[in-house]
Amino acid sequence: MSAPSLNFLAGGGEMGEIIRATDWSGSPLGTPETWPGSLRTLVQVMLMSGQPMFIAWGPERIMLYNDGYAPMCANRHPWALGKPFAEVWADIIDAVGPIMDAAYAGIPTYMDDIEFLMTRHGKQVETHFSFGYTPVHDHEDRVAGMFCTALEITSEVAEAKARKADAERLREMFEQAPSAIAVLRGRDYVFEVANSAYQRLVAKSDFLGRPAADVIPDLLEQGFSDLLDRVYETGEPFIGAGVPITVTDTETGTTIDYMMDFVYQPMRDADGEIDAIFVEVADATERHKAEKMQAILNEELAHRIKNQMAVVQAIVSQTLRNAADVRSARQLINGRLVALSSAHDLLVRGKGERASVRKLIETAMEPYGRGDGRQINLTGTEIEVGPKAALSLALILHELATNAVKYGALSVPEGHLDIAWGTSVDEESTTFDLTWTESGGPSVDEPSAPGFGTRLLRGGITGVESRVELDYSPGGFTFVLSTPLADIVIS
Repeated sequence: MSAPSLNFLAGGGEMGEIIRATDWSGSPLGTPETWPGSLRTLVQVMLMSGQPMFIAWGPERIMLYNDGYAPMCANRHPWALGKPFAEVWADIIDAVGPIMDAAYAGIPTYMDDIEFLMTRHGKQVETHFSFGYTPVHDHEDRVAGMFCTALEITSEVAEAKARKADAERLREMFEQAPSAIAVLRGRDYVFEVANSAYQRLVAKSDFLGRPAADVIPDLLEQGFSDLLDRVYETGEPFIGAGVPITVTDTETGTTIDYMMDFVYQPMRDADGEIDAIFVEVADATERHKAEKMQAILNEELAHRIKNQMAVVQAIVSQTLRNAADVRSARQLINGRLVALSSAHDLLVRGKGERASVRKLIETAMEPYGRGDGRQINLTGTEIEVGPKAALSLALILHELATNAVKYGALSVPEGHLDIAWGTSVDEESTTFDLTWTESGGPSVDEPSAPGFGTRLLRGGITGVESRVELDYSPGGFTFVLSTPLADIVIS
């Protein structure tokens, strides 16, 4: 190293030591003392640089490289030093060879990302590189070799792919989310993103990049503009539950009413300033319908329980009043309560095959004497109705019987009840008719305000057009129901 002519090999870390210790006398390059000035300059630049670099020199394209490039060689290092490029990179020569040929033809090449399927430690792995191949001329201006600056970006590419895959998964989740999601950017609330559910909600599409005032003016007028402003100005999220909104379809002009649960969540930029609002909206219409229906069912349940207790009380009272002794009273009470339970089961089930109208009436009247003629008289033909109509009819009969026991003909021993059913035919169709007639009971007064039971009676057979008459004559209550026979048979 004391010879000035070898100063270009000074430094260079591990590769500098290996190059200086290598016997180059048998190499096509010859000993370093004989290397041309252009090669000596490139070697000095390469060894002094921390960036990965290699040189391919001469017709054989002999390789020289620095410490930064050594890790790219993996298990080829340090064997690759002084070997022909095509031999070192035999596994990828088909891909990289044309680029090397272009450099030796005087054509430089730069690539941000090139993928190679490279053999490392006996395994083929996907690798990625960013590099530039620069032709190097000798003193006669002929291409004598090639200089490369290279950077392996395999890990960066893998991370980018992973981020892209994560972003794609998030995009799919965002798109498939059952709730409507959107991001409104800036004080004009420009739609930056909106999933399909949101587009369906507002009955619009292709509105990204447009301000909310252009896309959903009808919603903003319903008070949502003020809410957005409040969230943007205060930075506090807003959570709404069961909020009514009306959406207008601009194509058809029709309006749709919804009940919505929604969240307005402020979004902040890198400086902590609010620059957007995340919107998530869930259609709660069906849930609110279900809750409303549940409230009705709860009201009905309370009504039924109260009536059942009244019926039980009436059964016990009437049985004790007319029984010869306690033992017979107990037997009668047990039997009637079992019959009442059977009628209750019919009301609860309301499903299955078609039911006989006579059986429905007998089951409903079981606790009160089954129509033995002494207090209750049944008259009718054999008619079968569908399960839905059967349940509705059972509810009507149960309501009528309950009222009769509490206030009407069945509340006193001298009262009498006639139940008649059958069909009548007119020019157009056959009608099912049911008549409930009470007599001999207490004086009848029409309810001052219709309760649940009255509404049930006036509704007739559920889902079927019915004609209903309620007559509160002082001598006794009368109920008349008429409905198309065909409708209740298939219902």
